[in-house]
Amino acid sequence: MSDRPNLLFFHVDNISPSDFGCYGGGITLGARTPNIDRFADDGLKLTNYNVEAQCTPTRSALMTGRHSVRTGCTSVMPGNGLVSWETTIAQSLKDLGYRNAIMGKWHCGKEEGRYATDHGFDYWYGIGDTWDVAMWPDDKFFKRTDLEPEYIIESTGPGHLENVKVLDREVRKNIDLDFLEKGEQWMRDSVEADEPFFLYFNHSNMHFPTLPRDEYIDSSDGGPVADCIQMIDGDFQRLLDVLDDLGIRENTIVIFAGDNGRDTTFHAPNNQGSEGNWRGGYFSTYEGNNRTAGLVQWPGRLRTGASDEMFHVVDWYPTLMHLMGHADHLPTDRVLDGVDQSRFLAGDQEHSEREHFMMFFDELLVGMRYRNFKVLTHIVENGYAPIQKVATPHIYNLTVNPDENTPYNFGEVHSWVLYKVFMPRVAEFQASLQRDAVPKGAPLDYDPKQPNDT
Repeated sequence: MSDRPNLLFFHVDNISPSDFGCYGGGITLGARTPNIDRFADDGLKLTNYNVEAQCTPTRSALMTGRHSVRTGCTSVMPGNGLVSWETTIAQSLKDLGYRNAIMGKWHCGKEEGRYATDHGFDYWYGIGDTWDVAMWPDDKFFKRTDLEPEYIIESTGPGHLENVKVLDREVRKNIDLDFLEKGEQWMRDSVEADEPFFLYFNHSNMHFPTLPRDEYIDSSDGGPVADCIQMIDGDFQRLLDVLDDLGIRENTIVIFAGDNGRDTTFHAPNNQGSEGNWRGGYFSTYEGNNRTAGLVQWPGRLRTGASDEMFHVVDWYPTLMHLMGHADHLPTDRVLDGVDQSRFLAGDQEHSEREHFMMFFDELLVGMRYRNFKVLTHIVENGYAPIQKVATPHIYNLTVNPDENTPYNFGEVHSWVLYKVFMPRVAEFQASLQRDAVPKGAPLDYDPKQPNDT
């Protein structure tokens, strides 16, 4: 059996931390999540885990360790995606002999050269963009057009893609079973081959349409939304059981995380939820979108308990490469926004290596988080709302004003945050963008080091 650690990253789509009991929700909202709660109890629960504003920006940031404004993946697909020049964690691990598979949504490009198997994954079974396209084939008006529906894709390498089946509501409802079966087999085959693996498992829920499988319908006290939360809980445990069955749990880093907040924009049937203490939801500039669930476990190697120290999705790439003993395989020819949090996760130091991060909506810099403070220069309420530039930057102290309804916190302006922290860091960040930022919509062969040659 390989002594190199395996990696299982379980990504959940559009969820709130309060969906789970370990974050204060669970049964109080009608859904029981005993498996996720137990995983949190035995591992590390991050209560200050932060992501980007939309699916594609978060997923590209996870893959590259770079903010979406650097990679050009600043908004949801279709269109553009990762260019060939970008290096992903999957590619780094592949170069080290890892077997890499992705199940579910890729969302970092949907054209030849930008698929998951073009960026370090050996196998991909899922979709290129988003789950709401499953509603199209059942739309009587769509049926009257000559437009092609979307498909579940299977890829075994660059240039090898097959449309497996039309993505409709029925397929959408049961698709996570396909992901589970193929993901489980990938882990078993890897162990049999004595090779380490990276399984990037993207659950389809809670992205609308939220459709619980038959065995989960009415399993909760909270309707279809709670049924789907319980389904996530059961599906996650099923993968953990495989690790136990293979005897590799202690040699596998397992991460459970969300990509964004709950979708409160489209008011789709069976799609409403709660963001708990936080204001806003998917597509907004508020904490209800940017702060989500983040759990990590590596038995005997990482700290346990709960921490409110700051962690950002861009940190996973450098952190995991350090934890897995491969820091020398991180790219050195580009700006990485992620910081190495391995000493913090391992319990060698109490505090995170991060105290701030920039916030974007599409290509626009809209604010910054600094320790317990948040500065917003623009506000986006939801996916339908216009971007509002505020006359004076809003400064929130999230410790005393977590719902972001009082910009200056009981009469205290905290202007030092704006002048001494925000402005210098923004200037530094904007200068760094001149080094290797990829513009949105860049051609596949775009090289930021040689922009005039493409």
